[in-house]
Amino acid sequence: MELFEDPYCQSRPARRTQWLVSALAFHYGLDKGVENEIIVLATGLDQYLQEIFHHLDWQGIGTISKSEFRTLCEVLGLEPGQEECAGLLDDLPDEINFRTFHGKLCEYFSTKSGCQTRTGRLPVGKENEHIETQIRLRRPLRRRPSPGSRGSQQEAAALQRLEDENSSLRELVEDMRVALQSSDARSLALQVGLRKCHASHTKDGGCIMFNTHVVSQRYMIMTQSVLREVDLIQSSRDDQLEEMMRMNNDLEDELSRSQKALLYLENCNEQLRREQTEMRRKAEEARQAVLKCFGKVKDLEEKSNKAVLLQLHIKELDMELQHYR
Repeated sequence: MELFEDPYCQSRPARRTQWLVSALAFHYGLDKGVENEIIVLATGLDQYLQEIFHHLDWQGIGTISKSEFRTLCEVLGLEPGQEECAGLLDDLPDEINFRTFHGKLCEYFSTKSGCQTRTGRLPVGKENEHIETQIRLRRPLRRRPSPGSRGSQQEAAALQRLEDENSSLRELVEDMRVALQSSDARSLALQVGLRKCHASHTKDGGCIMFNTHVVSQRYMIMTQSVLREVDLIQSSRDDQLEEMMRMNNDLEDELSRSQKALLYLENCNEQLRREQTEMRRKAEEARQAVLKCFGKVKDLEEKSNKAVLLQLHIKELDMELQHYR
């Protein structure tokens, strides 16, 4: 008897068709070496299961058939002949709603991991309520610009633009993550439909006898939905790339203008330093001239004082001369 190969075994890298198995295994702690895309898918596990169920229930009746659930398990590698899958495929109702769909898959992996407390983890609210997982993205703390020079204000503005650009990139990554998850869910549903079609081929000897119109309509609707979503993703991606390129060009222009303004300010500063040096030199020359003039004034004062004494002496001599006459 061929040994059962564990679909979430660490020794084997996960294939793209096993994303759901790997995401559930990672969610319940069975695999520590999964790839990055599986971790991303595991962050929105409930929404991932909801999208798979939605694509299987393409008519929107709220239930899928037992055969579709069994076929999905075969696509995931959880075949009925395996002993470990006995509890997964036992006691299945003819019509399976989302609560049973969710509970069966989660119960299988939580039992495998021994986490009995997580087996009852079901979506909150009505059975047909769409489950969304909130993914909070950490944002860097924004520094408040200090009321200082013009350079600090320019740096704050550039930092704000970079934070806005990072926010746009985060939104783009989140959109791509959601699109990747939705595409994989649709791929699983298409594989289930393809296996049902092949099974009908084999049973009827090469003639598709069961509801050909419904099957063709189903594939036409799903194909149109895929094409429409691809167009939306491409247009959104092109718009975001154009916006990023425009923002990048604006930042480059702003940086060039800032560099030119900085060079101009440096030249003005150098010119002001030269003028200040020249003014200091002239002020020193003027101070020396004032000191020299002050010395001359003192000499004149001394000479003027001597002139008064000479006048008195001349008067005395005149008086003596007149006396002798």
